[in-house]
Amino acid sequence: MLIGTHDGSFHADETTACAIISFLYDNCSIIRSRQPEVLEKADLILDVSGINDERHFDHHSKDFTLSRDNGIKYATAGLMWKKFGIEFLKKTATTVLNEQFTDDILNKAFLRIDADFMQLVDLNDNGQLTSHLDELVPTHNEGEDLVKEELCGFMQSIPDVPYLVAMMNVPKPADDHQDKNFMMTVKILKTLLVNAASNALITEKGIDKVLKAYTGGEILIMHEKLPWTSAVFSYPEIFKDCLLAVYPDRSGRWRVQSLPVSKAQRFKNRLSAPKSWRGLNYEDLDKACGLENTCFIHKTGFTGGALYFEDNLKLAKLWLAQGVKD
Repeated sequence: MLIGTHDGSFHADETTACAIISFLYDNCSIIRSRQPEVLEKADLILDVSGINDERHFDHHSKDFTLSRDNGIKYATAGLMWKKFGIEFLKKTATTVLNEQFTDDILNKAFLRIDADFMQLVDLNDNGQLTSHLDELVPTHNEGEDLVKEELCGFMQSIPDVPYLVAMMNVPKPADDHQDKNFMMTVKILKTLLVNAASNALITEKGIDKVLKAYTGGEILIMHEKLPWTSAVFSYPEIFKDCLLAVYPDRSGRWRVQSLPVSKAQRFKNRLSAPKSWRGLNYEDLDKACGLENTCFIHKTGFTGGALYFEDNLKLAKLWLAQGVKD
């Protein structure tokens, strides 16, 4: 597989697109040019040419209008994920995870990567960040405008993928050095995307297990470590009455943890542990709560636990009765 893309400065858009293709095809090489006679040697021409068909993918052309249902326009990264994302996930499943996934899990993982990675790259490359935010959160007065301006400025100062890729460009570019950094960046992004794909597949499979484990009420009880916060964020209506999660941690002990208020306020607890328990461990905690085999309560009150399931469940029920809504 030979990929053609533009030379000069590179961005998260076409480097991500190249990373997707280079994972799918083992014998993949990339040429960088703006000369049609050079680019037309390639099997796929990305982010350059002004043409859109089965070989050419250039969102800069005046006739290109493809957008997602949420209004976010496609750039080359999103286009390549749209075209090859399921295939990328299937190869990740077989070559990295050595596992098979249902079509439902594959489709959910595809959407997760698009939402968490590709849409952000596309928003940046299309210069659509601010206008999309305006559509999501319309303001009604000067005060709200100022708040959104500050928040938008803060968010755009976070070193995200487009920023990190931009920093890989050579400040005083010599073509050979720039091309070397381009290929290095594609390799880095390929590693990131493969790991993101693996995580998305395992997360979506785990979310299904969480949904089956939750029977309603104030406590979510799981007997294996699962991505329950992702389930809560993905299905807020299902978990609207839930306050605490009970689950085994990596060490084999058991945990109680408050659900976060929301994805936007993920560090604010729905129900914090009683203040008199916070920061205590073992015997001191046993004495404070009147139970046995407890281990700890975090000083902020968001989580704690016990050695055994039954003791941990008692801790969770007492937490429900005496906990604090901050």
